[in-house]
Amino acid sequence: MAVVGAGGFVGYHVLSAGSGPAHVVSTPNRLLAYVQEPALAKGMGAQQLRAEIVAKGHGEASHVVDAVYEASSKSGPLIILFIGGNLSGSASSFISSFTGMLPGSFVTSPGSLGGQAACVPSVSGRPAECAWADDDTFGLIASPDLGATALGNELRQIRPLVEHKVR
Repeated sequence: MAVVGAGGFVGYHVLSAGSGPAHVVSTPNRLLAYVQEPALAKGMGAQQLRAEIVAKGHGEASHVVDAVYEASSKSGPLIILFIGGNLSGSASSFISSFTGMLPGSFVTSPGSLGGQAACVPSVSGRPAECAWADDDTFGLIASPDLGATALGNELRQIRPLVEHKVR
């Protein structure tokens, strides 16, 4: 299976800010109708992409996690790659970098947890991608099966399931 590329996300740069994580990002076994599929994660190169995000983040991305999830639908399986973690930087710089690097990108609602979010449609065989950032977390979801608008809707539903206040 081809590696899901999160091209614009990998090259982000943000300005240092923040005083430490107030939230933690996790990868539960289930997200909505999706089930974590470690074999798909390996085949899609999720760990390598996570390592690339950490390396290119210049220390601004920490506690980064990854998982690939699959759900069944009437039209076949739906796959979502998720990478997220803590961010020591500006949400607006992060999202500006994301939208500036990917053609066709658009700002979308980040959902109930606030911050900023943007999506980009599938281009030239690359999957649709959506990302969020706030004052201490970031996340990216990518899917070869969903369009950018549908993926934005999934982001708003999935984010509260993966982002939690530190206790």
